[in-house]
Amino acid sequence: MNYKIFPLSIAFCTAITLPLISCSDSEIHASDVPELTQSIFVVPEGYYGDPYNDKRYASSDKFYVNINEKIRICGIYAINGEYVSTDKAIPYYITHKWNIDNNEASASSIYYSFDKAGVHEVTFETIDHLGDTLQTKATIYVNTPTTITLQSPANNYNQADGDNEDGIELSWGISGIDPWENSYCTLYASYNEKKIWDSPLGNVECTNSVNLIGELNADVTEKGDTINHSIETSTIYWGVRATIKNETGLFEQTYSDVFNFSTKLKNDGAAIVEIPVVSQFNPFPEKSKLTGAILSAAGDTLSKIAEDKSTTNIQKTLSPQSNIKIVICDAIRTEYGCDSMTINLAPNTKTITDTLYLRDKVKPNLTPVYTDLPTTAPIKFVILDNGSGVNGTKVLATINADTVQTKYESNVVSITNTCHKECTLVINAEDYARNKVPNVYWKIKVNGSETKISGPFAKPEDDK
Repeated sequence: MNYKIFPLSIAFCTAITLPLISCSDSEIHASDVPELTQSIFVVPEGYYGDPYNDKRYASSDKFYVNINEKIRICGIYAINGEYVSTDKAIPYYITHKWNIDNNEASASSIYYSFDKAGVHEVTFETIDHLGDTLQTKATIYVNTPTTITLQSPANNYNQADGDNEDGIELSWGISGIDPWENSYCTLYASYNEKKIWDSPLGNVECTNSVNLIGELNADVTEKGDTINHSIETSTIYWGVRATIKNETGLFEQTYSDVFNFSTKLKNDGAAIVEIPVVSQFNPFPEKSKLTGAILSAAGDTLSKIAEDKSTTNIQKTLSPQSNIKIVICDAIRTEYGCDSMTINLAPNTKTITDTLYLRDKVKPNLTPVYTDLPTTAPIKFVILDNGSGVNGTKVLATINADTVQTKYESNVVSITNTCHKECTLVINAEDYARNKVPNVYWKIKVNGSETKISGPFAKPEDDK
C-alpha cells in the first residue's frame, strides 16, 4: 500500500509545487535589481549644489577648460536612470576611483587644475554592489591662453601719410588658437581712443593683415572745429579682438592692447614737440615755477622753458634733429628737483613725449622749537619740508614707546610731556610723497620744573 501511495504522493507534490513556484511573491526578476549608472560633470571649484539639477551644467564626454582654471570633476550616480546624491548611492557601490593623466584618486569628485594646455583623458571607475565594473571616460580640452600682439605700425608712429594714397598696413600676431578651436578677428579703429571698441571696421581671418585705405586726415574735430594740418595731426587708435569658438558653440573673446599712429604735418618740414609735465604729490602746483631748456646734441640751447605751473603741457616748434635733450626743474619747490629725457624729431611730425615727472625725494626734517622748556609746557618740534608738504595725519609721537597726544598745526607738532625723569622721544612723520623723517630719537631729561631736549641720536640697527 505504501508502495502505491508513494508515487501518488510524489506526483501530488510535483503537481502542487510547480504552480507555487510560478506564483510566489518572493520571486526575483532581473528587472527588480536597481540599475546603477554613472556620468561625469565638470563645474567650477567653488560650485555648491547638485550639478544635475542645474541647467548650466550637463554630463558629457568632452569638456573645455582654461589652463590653471580650478575645477571640480564630479562622478554622479543614477539609480534606474534617476540622478541621486553620492550618499544615496552608497548602498549600490563598493569602491570608486578616478584616473586623470595616469594619476589615481579615490573620491566621487575631485578638485583639479591643469597646468599644461592640451588634451587630457579622465576615467571614473566604480565597482558596484554586484561586483560589476562601471567605467566612464571623458576628454578634457585645456585651452591655451590667447594673446594678440599688435605689430605694425609701431605704437606712436607719427609719420603716416595723411593722404594715404597707397594705404597703410595694419598687422598683428596671434597665439593660443588650439586645434579644436575656430577663430576670427575683428579690427577696430577710431579717432577717439575712448570709442575704439565701439568702432568695428570688419571681420578677417586672424592670420591676415589689413590694408587700411582712404584719407587718414580728419577734417574737423569731434567738437566741429576745423583742423589745421600744418600744426595739428590726426591720430588713429586701433586694436584687434579675437573671437574663439569650440565645437560646442562656446566662445571667448580676447582683446589686444590699443596702439595709435599719427599723420604727418603739412608744413615746411618743421617738427612740433609736446611735453607733458606732472609734479607728483604737489598740493600747490600753481605755487611752483618750472624752468628748463631744450638742448641740441651739441649742447646748444634750442629753446628755454619757463612755466608758472608745475603740472602742465609744454609745446615747442623746432627744426628736426636727433638726440635732443629736454631738462625741466622746479625753481621754487626745490625738493622736486629735475627730470630729463632725450628724443628724436623727424620732419613734418608732431611728437608727444612721455610724461616728465618731478618727484619729491627729500625727507622732511625735525628740529626742536626749544631745547629748554618748562616741564608743564608741551614739547614742540618744527617739521621742515619744502616739497609735497607734511601729511598731518601721519604725525605720531611716542615717549618710552608709549603713544602720546600730539597736535600738528602750521608745520609745528606739539607733544604732551609725560616724562618724569629720563625718557626717549621718537617722532614719526612723512610728507605727501611718502618720504619719512630720519630714523632717529631724542632724549628728554626732566629736572623738577625744567625739561631739556637733546639729540638727535641714531637708532640702533635692531630698532630701525
